[in-house]
Amino acid sequence: MTRTFRSFVLCAAYIFVFVSRAASEDSVSIEKSVKRSPDAAGAAAEERAWLEDELASLPLVQTFDAADAESSRNSLSSEEVIPESARPSNGSMNGAVSADGTDQTPASDDVTAGNSQIDAKPIARDEMPLSVAYKELDIPGADRASVQKYRDYYLSEKAVKWLSAVLENGEQYRLYVREKLREKGMPSVLEYLPVVESSYTTNARSRSGAVGLWQFMANSTKPFLVRNDFVDERLDPWKSTDAALAKLEENFNMFHDWPLAIAAYNCGAGAMARALAKNPGKDFWYLAEHKQLRDQTAQYVPKLLAVADAAENAAYYAVAIPSAKDERGGPVNPRAGRFDYAETKGAISIKRLAHELKIDEDMLSSLNSALFRGITPPLSAWLIRVPEGMAGSASEAIAAIEPYRFQTRYTVREGDSLWGIAKRFGTTVEAMCDANNVKSNAVLRIGKILYIPVK
Repeated sequence: MTRTFRSFVLCAAYIFVFVSRAASEDSVSIEKSVKRSPDAAGAAAEERAWLEDELASLPLVQTFDAADAESSRNSLSSEEVIPESARPSNGSMNGAVSADGTDQTPASDDVTAGNSQIDAKPIARDEMPLSVAYKELDIPGADRASVQKYRDYYLSEKAVKWLSAVLENGEQYRLYVREKLREKGMPSVLEYLPVVESSYTTNARSRSGAVGLWQFMANSTKPFLVRNDFVDERLDPWKSTDAALAKLEENFNMFHDWPLAIAAYNCGAGAMARALAKNPGKDFWYLAEHKQLRDQTAQYVPKLLAVADAAENAAYYAVAIPSAKDERGGPVNPRAGRFDYAETKGAISIKRLAHELKIDEDMLSSLNSALFRGITPPLSAWLIRVPEGMAGSASEAIAAIEPYRFQTRYTVREGDSLWGIAKRFGTTVEAMCDANNVKSNAVLRIGKILYIPVK
């Protein structure tokens, strides 16, 4: 009995080892087979999902007939799968420059949609429709491989939708940028730099703290922009445009070359000067191709030229991308034609002024986006923007509004509420909300600064 049992156990053990080894070999074989022959459909779906995620941070606005556009685009298919290995790393797009020209932009920063880089096959000029003349950009370089790579991306179906949305939403600011570039005799390509910087979003904020249409860092505002407890002109699309063009002009006067000046807007004038000191007499393209600049800066100028090429030559590439025009078909000056100014003295609430003028509060706020607290500075005169033709009525309304007077400045602590703070200082929740541009049901962030108005 014992010998028979032992024989049975030994036989069972042999069978178990044999089956386990066979299963292991089958598993390895299957794994190797999967590595050799990946699921093409799954990979394609994954790649398309990746592209959709890249464009998801801004709304995609349908501005053209997709069926007609797709049939006319010939070789510009959006279904091409981009291999993972062909995607360069995602770099910063914001102009993080300091007043002294030092490099302030983190390598991982990213604020815009559709910034992912691809390595698609360049589209040859002879593959394009011949009925529309190609418009050369006023900064050379559109024929370089690094530019063509990004241009092909911006001409993909989803990217065209995104780019159309960006350019339409930022139209009034593009018109102002365009006019200022003409006044200064600067390259028209620079109209598209806010696409790369912020997707033409006036309140864009990056992880590094860069803010606004042109992505100024806090330490790069002087002497160009005002920034204090009540005003942050980085959020003002008109004033920040003036500042950005002044900075770019300053860079050009330093480096005497537009690609270098534009790249310096991204990496800082100091970093660009150091790169040129190591490579005297070389241009931007040499520095970029020979790894003398950070990847994000090396990619910055190609992305700008690619966006400009796609937008300026949309008809040539048989895609529908809007052009910025006023109702008469030509440029318009938004500063002179869209709003007027009225002077305030003391802290006047935008909400209260909009109520007195019987106009939309959001519209008045958008004209005065630098006033991030929703009130004008309390200790100085301020020119507030109002809709065109309303300067007189605005001045009368301002004269009738009693400016806020503040008791103190309070830093929110754990457990604070608007009701509790208002009760402590003998004021009202309504006055607190109005003076600090917060809602009555807002959850206060610890460390937030609140100005306490006199009741």
